[in-house]
Amino acid sequence: MRSIALRLTLLVGAGALLVGAALLLGDRVPAAAPTRPTPPQKLLPDLDQQTPSELQVQMSFVKGRRSFRLGFRSAVRNLGAGPLIVNGWRVDRSTPEMTVDQVVERAGAAPQVIHGVGRMLYIVSSDHRHWHYLAFDRYSLQTYELRPTGSGPALVQDHKTGFCLGDRYRVGGHPLPAAPAERVFTRRCGLTQPGRLSIHEGISVGYGDDYSAFLEGQDLPLDGLPGGRYILVHRVNADRGLEELTYQNNAASVLLHLGWQNGEPLLRVLARCPDQADCGRGSRTIGQPASLRVLERFR
Repeated sequence: MRSIALRLTLLVGAGALLVGAALLLGDRVPAAAPTRPTPPQKLLPDLDQQTPSELQVQMSFVKGRRSFRLGFRSAVRNLGAGPLIVNGWRVDRSTPEMTVDQVVERAGAAPQVIHGVGRMLYIVSSDHRHWHYLAFDRYSLQTYELRPTGSGPALVQDHKTGFCLGDRYRVGGHPLPAAPAERVFTRRCGLTQPGRLSIHEGISVGYGDDYSAFLEGQDLPLDGLPGGRYILVHRVNADRGLEELTYQNNAASVLLHLGWQNGEPLLRVLARCPDQADCGRGSRTIGQPASLRVLERFR
């Protein structure tokens, strides 16, 4: 009996020693790393530059001489997961320009504000007067001949005064779950309100904004250009100041052939290239070649 009692005493003592050691060493056991919260998903826009369309040549008289310009429609649509939202603001009316912030919606969280993505300016022209988001979409004519792929300086650059962004037309042919049933951005960008301190503009998912040919900078001069092939490039968000899902579809282009006869341009569309800034060099083309003529003459 004594031997059994002795063994039990020894076992209990050993167990107590093990428990004590575990307690003493407990603070030395590394704790599990805390789980970092998953950042909320950004519902970013995807600005898709559509191919230049409605191409036409127009003649006017400048200081008694004929002048020719190439007009075109430009359109940008939102194929993303969330709307493009831009807010312009200024401290007071002594500052002519507004600073533009991008507002990015996020799933299950408050929107994120990206400060200083661009500028807005109140534009006064013959056909409208309101606030434009500057340099949203840019246009250029580049020479095709002897032009390295994907490069080349612009021979002619646009002087467009920016865009009044809004849901101007509905996008078709694309399943876009985030598209609202009705237009959201329908205001006119502070029309006839130069004294405003803030402006709210944007493009909803499934909608686009467009400008017709010859409307407020929707054209480029042809005067002085030698005959040859040229690329008309339209590019949205050229400086990538706006955050998007992708920048791969921010440019589209048209390959043109320009000739001259009796002082008038003979312009022929050779190819149309969506999602390509280098039309005609192994890129995807749509449509058939078509000739343009001087569609309208005015004095």
